[in-house]
Amino acid sequence: MIPLMQTLDKDFRALTRAAFARYGFAYADLITQWPAIVGDHLAQWSEPVRIKWPRAGADERKQGGTLVIRAVPGRSLDLQHETPQIIDRINGFYGYSAIASVKIIQGTLSAKKAGHPAPPGLGPDQAKALEAQIEAVADPGLKEALRRLGTGILAHRSPQAK
Repeated sequence: MIPLMQTLDKDFRALTRAAFARYGFAYADLITQWPAIVGDHLAQWSEPVRIKWPRAGADERKQGGTLVIRAVPGRSLDLQHETPQIIDRINGFYGYSAIASVKIIQGTLSAKKAGHPAPPGLGPDQAKALEAQIEAVADPGLKEALRRLGTGILAHRSPQAK
């Protein structure tokens, strides 16, 4: 009998669980899904550092943690105003009250994030063709998501991107 293929997701989580738990991230999804949780606008100048959990028994689900967020200098006050929404989004993401408070520290973002280059643009013909393909989409959020996806795909195939 031929064994079935498995996704690496299950194995990756098992391998990284101890490392993420050491730094306060029992759930690596918070790091990897940060832009989806808080939105691209906040994610471009902030990043989660760790979660400080209150002392609890080993059998209890971790709740009421303090999320430590690093923000670029000058953006801490903006982030402070968004903390109730950030807490709601994270708790909604996890499905329970994982985070009770947020602590903001200032500093430079990780090198991986700060050094991420902007995707190359499209030529005028490609941009026009992409807009023609998505013009029938009525939902503005879906239309913008399709535009970003199409730009990313077409830009990497374009001879201008190389």
